[in-house]
Amino acid sequence: MGTLIVMAYPTKLFAKAADHTYVTCGTGKKGWGCWGGKKGGKELRRGTGSTKRADKIAQPNEKAGIKCYLVNGVCHQAANRILLPAGITVRGARGYNVSEALYGTYGRVGSWPCKSPFKKYSSVNGDLPKCVPEAAEGAAAAPSARVLSTGDKLDWQYIQGVLKIYKSGQTMLKAESLATDEVEDFHLKLFMYMAEFHLGAMLDKKLSSKLEKVRLKTEKKRLKTETAFAKDKMKAKEFVQAINKATIDFQNEMANVMAPEHYESLFELKPGDNVVLADPSIVSEVFGVKFKSD
Repeated sequence: MGTLIVMAYPTKLFAKAADHTYVTCGTGKKGWGCWGGKKGGKELRRGTGSTKRADKIAQPNEKAGIKCYLVNGVCHQAANRILLPAGITVRGARGYNVSEALYGTYGRVGSWPCKSPFKKYSSVNGDLPKCVPEAAEGAAAAPSARVLSTGDKLDWQYIQGVLKIYKSGQTMLKAESLATDEVEDFHLKLFMYMAEFHLGAMLDKKLSSKLEKVRLKTEKKRLKTETAFAKDKMKAKEFVQAINKATIDFQNEMANVMAPEHYESLFELKPGDNVVLADPSIVSEVFGVKFKSD
């Protein structure tokens, strides 16, 4: 079985930028850009899984079915889809927890033309020739048990729960038009599952209620922005700016209803150390919009 590696590098939009993430296989001879670049990053983590399946999930454009950038997800969600065969995510990348809170582990729902169903290709296995170490070429791979660290075991347990939520909403994920309350409920469920996982016993009923209110408020704001953009009532630059503002507002509002230690546990950032998720190079390519860095 092959190896899938999470790679990351800082983006260049202010000091607030989340890391860009992409995936390579163990030999380094094959990579998937996940909407952005696929060179120059540092390894975050690795896992064992079928590189053929990862390549199939990635699709020829290496975006893994994340149809519309900043609508269905960013590089993190594309990379997570590709990493599914290895049972890991891009956990540890700067800003990832904020990204997951807003886009989910494997992407947001989207109406036509931004449908983004997650095709898992569960029947595909084996490895790409480029991803087979030279010493093993021409030889049958010896079966070996997968050795997981404690962190990886917790990740896989978490991923199983996430996948159940996505499965429950798979019909909705394929729909061309969606009821607003369905979308809100789906993304709120994903977020609260994430909060329960990271906060554990710290998440009492009072805090849970506060987090739900902030996340639901953010969802309504996002849906309003996405609808305006889809109907050409908002220009590309306005859309990106609105998404960035909503992302910052979300973090500030979460910081206001949580103790600092709770905030750090949930987002792996200190209160006030806010991030934006729009990669300037990808935004420039996709939307034709350029932003000046600080």
